[in-house]
Amino acid sequence: MNGRPPHSYDREGDLSHYRSVFEAIERRVIPEVVVTRITPYLLVLVSAAVLGVVLPHTGGAHGYDVLLRTAHADAESAGVLATLFTAFSVTFTAAVASIARLVRRFQWAALALAGNGVTTVFGVLAIWARQSLAPTATVAGPSIGLYLGAVAALLSTVLWARVVFTRPPEHPGPAHR
Repeated sequence: MNGRPPHSYDREGDLSHYRSVFEAIERRVIPEVVVTRITPYLLVLVSAAVLGVVLPHTGGAHGYDVLLRTAHADAESAGVLATLFTAFSVTFTAAVASIARLVRRFQWAALALAGNGVTTVFGVLAIWARQSLAPTATVAGPSIGLYLGAVAALLSTVLWARVVFTRPPEHPGPAHR
């Protein structure tokens, strides 16, 4: 023994035997994003997106009718944009956003941001397509479900943009040192 207790360190603070533990913690923590502040808002937006699929999109055709291309959707002449919007809304505004919230990984948050951005564009185009029907058209315009889904996608895009773009810059990981 050198006269020091076994738990003491020299003046330089030799922690080299903990290096592998620190590097493992760093690899696990760096790709995470902080989503605790947006969780209540995200819960409301996911619920709104699901509710938008249940409510009527146009006339008597609900969102799930448009998604599944049932006879109700065909009777209301629900187009491809409405179908794409509903599919993207279920996929990104509800499913991917929920997964991103649970796993807290940057890749899922970025996917939720990009997917909700595209969903918002499809939603606005679907609303526009239903509002710009010919005056002699006998089908209904957009309904509450289409509006609710588009607003939920837009607000979800804003929330995920805050998460993705306010992420602190990555420090070089153990492999880059």
